Amino acid sequence: MQRIFCQRDCPDACSLLVTPEGEVRGDPHHPVTRGFACIKAMNFLKYYKSERRVLYPHIREGGRYKRVSWDEAISLIALKLRSILKEYGPREVLVVNYSGNSGLLSFNYPLRLFYALNATVIDYTICDEAGEVAVSLHYGKRYGAFPDDMENAEMLAIWGANIASSSVHAYRIAVELKRKGVPIWTIDPRRTRTSLLGRHIRPKPGSDSVLAMGVSWYIINEFGVDLEFIKRYTIGFEAYKELVSKFPPDKVEAITGVPKGEFRDLARDYIERRPSISYIGVGLQKTRYGAEAVRAISLIPALVGVHRGFFYCNSVRDFDTDYLKGKNLGNPSVVNMLDIGPLLSSGKFKFLYIYGCNPAITFPRSDLIRDGLAREDLYVVVHDVVWSETAEMADIVLPATSMFEQFDVVGSWWHPYVGYSSQVIEPAGESKPNWWVTQEIARKIGLDVPELYEDPIEALKRALRSSKMLDGGLDALMEKGYVKLKYPPKDSYQTPSGKIEFYSSKALEMGYSPLPNVGWDVEVDGYPFKLISSSVPERTSTQDMMPEDLVKRDSIYISRDDAESLGLEEGGLVRVTPTNGSSIIATISIDDNLLRGVVWARRGSRFIIGTLNDLLTNEKQKIAEGNTLNSNYVRIERV
Repeated sequence: MQRIFCQRDCPDACSLLVTPEGEVRGDPHHPVTRGFACIKAMNFLKYYKSERRVLYPHIREGGRYKRVSWDEAISLIALKLRSILKEYGPREVLVVNYSGNSGLLSFNYPLRLFYALNATVIDYTICDEAGEVAVSLHYGKRYGAFPDDMENAEMLAIWGANIASSSVHAYRIAVELKRKGVPIWTIDPRRTRTSLLGRHIRPKPGSDSVLAMGVSWYIINEFGVDLEFIKRYTIGFEAYKELVSKFPPDKVEAITGVPKGEFRDLARDYIERRPSISYIGVGLQKTRYGAEAVRAISLIPALVGVHRGFFYCNSVRDFDTDYLKGKNLGNPSVVNMLDIGPLLSSGKFKFLYIYGCNPAITFPRSDLIRDGLAREDLYVVVHDVVWSETAEMADIVLPATSMFEQFDVVGSWWHPYVGYSSQVIEPAGESKPNWWVTQEIARKIGLDVPELYEDPIEALKRALRSSKMLDGGLDALMEKGYVKLKYPPKDSYQTPSGKIEFYSSKALEMGYSPLPNVGWDVEVDGYPFKLISSSVPERTSTQDMMPEDLVKRDSIYISRDDAESLGLEEGGLVRVTPTNGSSIIATISIDDNLLRGVVWARRGSRFIIGTLNDLLTNEKQKIAEGNTLNSNYVRIERV
């Protein structure tokens, strides 16, 4: 059997074995995968062999696609790119990529071309960046608990994550903890498979920073903090204590909708059941005060004397990704991912190169992105594995290799293992890896920049060579398959003071509040429902969908009480209108797992008319200009 490492946008980054018969299995020897994988992995090869697969280069002619040779496709791209560079300048060339393939090489290397051109690249704000910055304000580097810490926890609090869908190996650990009698808490507005593991707190969406204050209030004022730990390892506690004092239990209950007895019990478990782990979900920080909530939740372990007793994002690595993406080759313009829809629809950019993502349906204000993609004066090139919604709007579509058909280096943003993923099957059709395509474009343009043509293996070796976390570099990975990275100790804090900073000096330097800026979402007049979304087990965003899945349409889910108050029945048609002026039409599904006033949709939903991301706001948080994709208020009307 041969091994690959899963390159989906998932914290588990599984080691997968491919049998001679073409079956995919979880690697039983990998310390985290432990012999099983998710339903998506079981269907990967079926997905990559489906009729959706892009097998050859195509150009659009008269509204239809015509198969062409690679040489013809690259020549057309180079001709158009040279023309636009000459007439409009490099800033009108935009490259858009994301984590459709999270391999170190696949994600970064193609950017060399666009750095060398001084084109426009994107700032990756659509996911967890704001929360990463939030943790770093108080702890320095943002790493926290790893899977083995979770396995040894005496209490587990899962804040804003349905790990049964989003991290099956974390869910397995949680199930084992429950079996051993360890208390499991889930903080989530929805009732989920994960919430059934233990006690479930259901705050109003967007009020998590306030709830964290309520838990902290009980720890500080009733149960008692770990004073010795605070004195030795922290600074700024008195200022933080003053902040917490502004959120007594009655106020927290009124804002969050959570009875104070419930978050008092959670506070008691934080004190009595140590070490605890707080698993902080990415979706939680996708609100107006999401990064602030991450700050407040991550500081609870510091109150009770647990070093880095949280998990948010452990993708702290000292690999030279700047070298891989060629940052030294130029000085490109940078735009926030959240602004791409409005920019494209308003006429900005003349050449768009897309790989590793499907922005026509997965970026906020995807309706505006589709408007932009339809412009006659915008030339669109898409390099993808399947005929996605974005590919179907492109001028040129290029076939990309799947994770089984290329080599790469793959890390996790949860566990500490990094692996070398081998090519285990031949590329389908004329598929080519991301790095090959941009090399060929550079050659055809005639760019005399040696780094653009560097052998990708040599580029990987150089990017890993100086790492102090990875012994042996790429050679060790290729020989052993995977290696455990050496992270700094849990009690090492890379802040200016060398301690956990309740009152963050780094935040002051960056223009943020030194203490968490506690706030909560407030209902908008005329838009009485809060729309939230989250992952589902069977697909990663819009990936992993078979042709038969594409004809299906998702529903908007609503509580039974809300449905009755609106006179809606299961399967009825509704128009959903957000504050941004767009709207969609969908069927309604009644969901007894929802709070009143909250509606939910599956991540990446396609409706009868429109998509979920048409509804989502592109407003920004202050910290890192992060997204607020779960801070949407909508009205619902029967059609």
